[in-house]
Amino acid sequence: MSPMIKLEVVTPERPVFSAEVAEVQFPTASRGYYGILPGHTPLMTEVGDGLLYYVQDGQQHWITVFGGFAEVGPDRVTILARESETVAMIDLERAEASRQRALKLLKEALTEHDLAIAQAKLDASLIRLQAAGHPAGHGF
Repeated sequence: MSPMIKLEVVTPERPVFSAEVAEVQFPTASRGYYGILPGHTPLMTEVGDGLLYYVQDGQQHWITVFGGFAEVGPDRVTILARESETVAMIDLERAEASRQRALKLLKEALTEHDLAIAQAKLDASLIRLQAAGHPAGHGF
């Protein structure tokens, strides 16, 4: 059996995911995506908003992550995320409604601050839709 990595994803509210996986990729706040395989050099980095990808039993899986920190070791990756959910946790109707509200807010934004908030809400909804395989998320 090939070496595995213990992947743990937690938020302040709850544990999201914990399992042995073959590889992990996650978004960083400023350096794109990091790919982690067993034996990786230890590091800590800030996590960005996006999709965490992992391989388990030869299958690809996705988890949303929104900010936080990652601690990587040779046999463990721990993601402490501000928000996160597995695909099974995503409510598609809620994510689509959020996308529609964000698009409306973008059109109505009067200040740069309003525009930035609306864009962040739109990005988050598109990440969730992309994770769930919804067509609206694939243009992201």
